[in-house]
Amino acid sequence: MKKVFSYFLAGLLVLGCGLFFVVQIIMSGPEFGGAPLKERRAILEASSNFKDGSFKNTIKQADYGFLTNIKEMMGDQVRIPPAPFPQVKPQFSEVVEPGLRAVWFGHASVLVEIDGYRVFFDPMLSSHAFPVKAIAPSRMNLPPISIEELPRIDAVFISHDHYDHLDMKSIQHLSKQGASFFVGLGIGAHLEKWNVPKDKINEMDWWQSISFRGLTINCTEARHYSGRKSMNRSTLWTSWLIQGPEHTVFHSGDSGYSPHFKKIQEKFPNIDMSLVKVGDYGEDQAWRDIHMVPEDSVKAHLDVGASVMIPIHWGVFKLSYHSWDEPIERTIKAAKAANVNLATPKLGEVVEFGDTVKIEPWWRNL
Repeated sequence: MKKVFSYFLAGLLVLGCGLFFVVQIIMSGPEFGGAPLKERRAILEASSNFKDGSFKNTIKQADYGFLTNIKEMMGDQVRIPPAPFPQVKPQFSEVVEPGLRAVWFGHASVLVEIDGYRVFFDPMLSSHAFPVKAIAPSRMNLPPISIEELPRIDAVFISHDHYDHLDMKSIQHLSKQGASFFVGLGIGAHLEKWNVPKDKINEMDWWQSISFRGLTINCTEARHYSGRKSMNRSTLWTSWLIQGPEHTVFHSGDSGYSPHFKKIQEKFPNIDMSLVKVGDYGEDQAWRDIHMVPEDSVKAHLDVGASVMIPIHWGVFKLSYHSWDEPIERTIKAAKAANVNLATPKLGEVVEFGDTVKIEPWWRNL
């Protein structure tokens, strides 16, 4: 009996070692990115937001409520849309016209034309939000155009390095076009591993500003976390505020609600358009601390003082337990109560700043 038990333990050890090496081989793939080393590591460690070996939120996150999460996970929510979202195929001219307009590509991906420049926030056009497709979240709705049909992009902004926001294939395509990249501290290591030229990578800390052609790029705070191989918070999560000669646009990134939104308004008044995350949250306080619920998303929009709000980060990936249309329905209700100018574009539909803003509940017709 002891001999059988010894063989059993030896078999478990071999199996465990085999699985360990398989995981290590998989995680050595390029899509898992690189690690901040040498000069990059020294810069991020000098940040006031980097403490005890990792980046920290200004306000600490609550502990997870196990029972609340289990209850949500076991619920009967309808988490997948009954049909594909309607789409509008956007048309882009070779020369970017003056003004401010935004095109939602799904999830947190928004292409913006601002005062003659074309910028892209969190471009994620791949079919899966993880390198191992067998376990990866897959798109429930495709982008309105393929990656090959994208127009020339001047600048790309990455809010953080999670797979549903930082996509290797999209980055590599835009890099070949000649785009410049703006990322939080440490994320440049991923881009360099993907052969993005070093002189095209701009790593920034919260509240830093730099000039880029005719734009002012402001890296602003967010309340979230980071990590590709592990959730070790070794890279900085951000939001972004872009100022042109005539217009200003804000992208919330993935964030929980906190006073940083009011701080943004204090530093940067007269924001024209906010692109705010409304989906993929949980009701547990730990979820809410780093993933806003829709009511908090509307509060964030009001805090930054923008004229028009476009809700993003919903309806594309199943990343939480709520019903697929709950985020947008709760956003509409909260926006109406707060008298917010809310635009609800279809995928690919252009929202032109200055045009009459109206809510079209197109998802109810699916």
